[in-house]
Amino acid sequence: MTQATVPTAILDGLFIHVRDLERSAKWYSALLDLPLDEQALDRHYYTLNATHERPWITLDAHANDPHFSFAPAPHPICSFVTTDLGVARERVLALGGQADEIMDVHPGLRALRVMDVDGNALMLVERR
Repeated sequence: MTQATVPTAILDGLFIHVRDLERSAKWYSALLDLPLDEQALDRHYYTLNATHERPWITLDAHANDPHFSFAPAPHPICSFVTTDLGVARERVLALGGQADEIMDVHPGLRALRVMDVDGNALMLVERR
């Protein structure tokens, strides 16, 4: 018996489930210093980065799915790298998110768990 594998498995996209697409798009755009495409907010989803960049980071409000029930992700669903966790933590808080204390998790690696405006957990990391 052989096992099926995904050849050259490269992450293509990341979906973050949100309650309010416009609010979340503005929050993530500000957090990640990405331009906000207000014309793209009339869809049921919003992709933060350019379509040629991988992985896609897509916010999904499930506006076209009447059976979807939102529940925030309590454990980090992804991580973003930053050069200064202190500054990043302050930015999260200024934008209305929540942030734990910065942790030294391994030699040369610090991490910070944050919550977006919907309560989804994310991880911010700093490599030294």
